[in-house]
Order: sequence, then C-alpha cells, then structure tokens
Amino acid sequence: MSDTHTSVFLNAADFGFSPEASGIDNASALQKAVDQGGTIVVSQTGTYKTAKTVYVGSDTTIIFGNGVFIKKVDEQGPFTHVILNKGALTRTYDHNIVIDGLHIIVNNIDVRKFDVYGLHGQLAFFYIKDLRINRFRCMDIGTKQYGIHVCTFEDIIIDDVAIKGDKDGVHLGRGKRFTIRNGVFQTLDDAVALNAHDYSVGNPELGWIEDGVVENCHDLDTEHKTGYFSRIIAG
Repeated sequence: MSDTHTSVFLNAADFGFSPEASGIDNASALQKAVDQGGTIVVSQTGTYKTAKTVYVGSDTTIIFGNGVFIKKVDEQGPFTHVILNKGALTRTYDHNIVIDGLHIIVNNIDVRKFDVYGLHGQLAFFYIKDLRINRFRCMDIGTKQYGIHVCTFEDIIIDDVAIKGDKDGVHLGRGKRFTIRNGVFQTLDDAVALNAHDYSVGNPELGWIEDGVVENCHDLDTEHKTGYFSRIIAG
C-alpha cells in the first residue's frame, strides 16, 4: 500500500492558490497545500501575489509550471522569505525537498528582517539535507537580500539558475557536499558566495564549507559596476 502523503500529486489551485487571489490568501492556500507533503504543482500560468512566507517541510516537492511568477506584495507589512524550510525555526533538519521552476518577482519587498538571524534569501534553507533547486529565476534582487541562501546543509544541488540584481545570487553558509551549475548571474555583489565565515548578519551559523563543485556558471558585466563572480571565505 502506498503512502499518499508522499506519493500523490496535488494541484495548488485546489487549495485556492490563484492569480486572482490576494497575497494573504495565496500564501495561506499554498501553505495548506505544502503542509500535505508529497508533490505540489502550480500549473496555471499567471502572476501569483504572495504576502507572507510559506514554510515547507520534509519530503516535499513544489513544481512551478512555465509562465508562473510569484510576486511579493506588501499587504500586512514587508516580509523576508518567499519560501523557508520549517526546520529553520527550530534548527531541526528537514530532508528531501525539491523546488522546481520558482520565478520570484521581488517587487521592492527587499528587507533586512530575520525569521532566523542572519538568513537573508528570498528562497532560504537552514538545517537541510538532500535539497534540490531547479530552474530558479529572480531578475530584481535588491540591496539587502540574496536570491538563494542555504546554511547548515548536506547534499544540495542548485541547477539552472538566472539571477540579476544588487546583492548575492547564491549565498552558502556552512555545509558539505554541494553542486551549483548552469547559472547566469548579473549581480553587483557576489554571483556565488561560499562564506564559511561571514559578518554576524551574513549567515546564521559559521563553520566549514566542504566538498563542492561550481561549474558552467557565468557572471555578466554591468555598466559602471564591479561585482565579484565568487567570494570564498574559509572556515
């Protein structure tokens, strides 16, 4: 007998996730879908407003289809993360999470507020094992938040990303076994930051980054701005 909690495909629209809904309603609807675990699909094209963080737990895949955009909006005050793993709040490992096709529109909701002190990503994970992020897009990163931020991890793959803006594209804190590949960046700050040590506000934990590969990633030039492709700070 199969376990429906981890094997069934769920359509987020069945929970009320819709391009016509408010940001509060959409965040609540997607949270209800994600709480079921398994594979959640957002298939209808359109721009979906979201006004608060969605927390994802273990054994969960979220697939955003082609033409789906997730737009941050301020309906009850600015917020930091579009998606954050549940275990980040208690420093408890989550495992087996896949985020596929997420295209975030920051919409100037770029803040220095912390659910977890030092964790900045629009898409963020802290205490995570077996994470895969595919086809991530964010073309309006601001000056305060990173595109993707992962800290205290084991076994992560970040594949096929495009990130543009004024802060770090992919920012890793301490962890082991990672692959970042097939990325195109145009960032004022680091395209890829491997910061085992960091400013106190730059990562929630410090330590070592071990056993990683960065391949086929490109940082495009920007007029009158000099950023860095990669900053590596040892533990």
